[in-house]
Amino acid sequence: MSSKYWAFVEACDQTQTARSVKDLLDLTFRDLGVSGFAIATHGRIEDQRSLGVLVHSWPTPAIDWLFAYERGASFNPMFAAVEQSSGPLYWPPVHSRRDQRKKPQKQWFDQLRELVGQREGVSQALRSVIVGASCSLTSSERLDPDRIRLCMRIGNYAYQQVLELQKPKLSDAEQLTAREHEFLYRATVFGERPADVASQLDVKISTVRTLRQKASVRLDAGSQEQAAWRMLETGQLFRAGRRTRPRGR
Repeated sequence: MSSKYWAFVEACDQTQTARSVKDLLDLTFRDLGVSGFAIATHGRIEDQRSLGVLVHSWPTPAIDWLFAYERGASFNPMFAAVEQSSGPLYWPPVHSRRDQRKKPQKQWFDQLRELVGQREGVSQALRSVIVGASCSLTSSERLDPDRIRLCMRIGNYAYQQVLELQKPKLSDAEQLTAREHEFLYRATVFGERPADVASQLDVKISTVRTLRQKASVRLDAGSQEQAAWRMLETGQLFRAGRRTRPRGR
């Protein structure tokens, strides 16, 4: 199993497009007995931009159902369920008596399984990524735990590769300054309010608000949540801002 993972990693490192990653995943998963898969980032598509990765081999109706809640249809319980689980989420569940999902949630998974056209499904959070994401597998027969763990490791690596391939190239004007980054980072990671930042750094509250606003404009973000996604997307969340003078967009 380990050799299969490293063979995939070596091949994945040579890919140049998200499509080539998808094709490699398709071949690898089929070799491992997986008939279909979907790797998706959790969150609103309008906030995620290039972080809204979706690499799959499922039919279109199943993908539409997966994101139906975006258009006000039936709420998707999968993303929340896998984020709360420490292991694979089976659909249907392995132990029905211990299943805590409500009837509407079970019906949602049953509909997904019908649209996918397979008897068994399993989903799991990709926990090594900063943003919420999950990998879902379908098979005609239940996959054993070792095979699921291997597939999830492969899916996680593929997800990271797609993110890297899609990461936008930034101009100087799009890069946050050191002060803009500090103020927005404190809001995003620590949830600090302008008054908290102003007190700790001995600056005016108006200065904090102004620089946060400038940072949001530089990131082309209309809200703090969008700013957080954009910092992740552009690779600036954990990278100190530039120390040159601010430049217009």
